[in-house]
Amino acid sequence: MSLTTNHVLVHPEEPGVLGLQLGRDPLWLRPRLSALLQRLINERRPLAAPLRTRETPYLFPGLRPDQPMTSNTLQRRLTRLGITSTSKARNGAWLAMVGAVHWKMLADLLGLADGTAHNWHKLNGGDRASYVANRLKASQAPTGPE
Repeated sequence: MSLTTNHVLVHPEEPGVLGLQLGRDPLWLRPRLSALLQRLINERRPLAAPLRTRETPYLFPGLRPDQPMTSNTLQRRLTRLGITSTSKARNGAWLAMVGAVHWKMLADLLGLADGTAHNWHKLNGGDRASYVANRLKASQAPTGPE
């Protein structure tokens, strides 16, 4: 989780709205999520008690101020808060996105490899046109002996 305060943006026209620069275009957050991000920025501290007074650039600092929190540590913390399966939530979000947006457009928007976006597309049921064609083909009764 190597997000730093440099990834956080302040919206130029909407007071109290923050964003994250995760790719080419900023991701602007809703006001309640912006408030939580601001609270995280204000309250973040390294995990080691003797080092908690030191400044850190990381939104999720690790044991030392110059290191980010590991993904395992973050997963353990989320589990303690009752969020047991982040991968299921992430996978559900991917499937929802490829169901709503063409996979190629999604790859371009999120900066994904075409193959990755296409694999999610296939997991979500693939090409809808081929599905319709297969259903029509299956519903047609044979007209004579085959």
